[in-house]
Amino acid sequence: MTKLRKIVTLIGGIACTAMMCFPSHAAESFIDVESVPTLIGIGVGRGPDYRGSDEDVTLAAPFARYTFKGQQRYVQLMFNEASANLVDSSKFQAGPVLNYHFGRNTFGEADPQDPVVKEMKPIDDTIEAGVFGNIIWADKDNPRNRLSVGATLLQDVGGESDGFRAKIAARWWHQVALPVDIHLGAGLIWANKKYNDHYFGVNAGNVGTSALPFYTSSSGVNEYFVTAATLVYLSKEWIVGAGVRFATLGSDVKDSPLVDVRGKKSYVISGVALGYAWH
Repeated sequence: MTKLRKIVTLIGGIACTAMMCFPSHAAESFIDVESVPTLIGIGVGRGPDYRGSDEDVTLAAPFARYTFKGQQRYVQLMFNEASANLVDSSKFQAGPVLNYHFGRNTFGEADPQDPVVKEMKPIDDTIEAGVFGNIIWADKDNPRNRLSVGATLLQDVGGESDGFRAKIAARWWHQVALPVDIHLGAGLIWANKKYNDHYFGVNAGNVGTSALPFYTSSSGVNEYFVTAATLVYLSKEWIVGAGVRFATLGSDVKDSPLVDVRGKKSYVISGVALGYAWH
């Protein structure tokens, strides 16, 4: 078996195990490893069981990146999102992306913990497909120092919400010591009416027996977020990281009874990650 096939097999095994630990909210990354060309690892963190919930659950998921030798092209799995950079450039990145979007119906701990939300009609998991693009300003002498600005466009293709989202974000990395990098980031997510109303609206079709007041959500900025993280290089191969992602729901999403009555508009995802890099 070739080295690449061994890597793919290992990624698949970790992914199958870690997916069992995801909560039902649309998981978002609490750490970014874009400055490391080729690695595999797993992260464990704490976050809400769905966006807008005031109940937290533990989540675990894999991450991996393989950069093709002598190129800037790569394939990447970042928790529940897979992407491929098709551009062989140190300045630009672009390519397809697939996102596994969680609903509010999975088993066990991932069920909505709020007793009223439990009585609503469940929302199934789905797949989003789209494209991403980044512009990168990296230090030629030290690529660990970099700034990137990018966008990701995602369309539900699993027949759940049929909604559309657009994420815009800026990410900054800087080496502060020989083995230590720090990261800061910020961005927002805009979503159309189909997406916002499907996940935050309350109507005759989804209210169930919850007795929540009816509510319609329109298009707008779904969320604002900031991130902070630290990577520590324990050796040339082993990397440990810790990160936090603070987000607050925006537009009329924050006024949904799911948020305003039964949850909260701001949430935090935090955690630690361990990665193995090879050169």
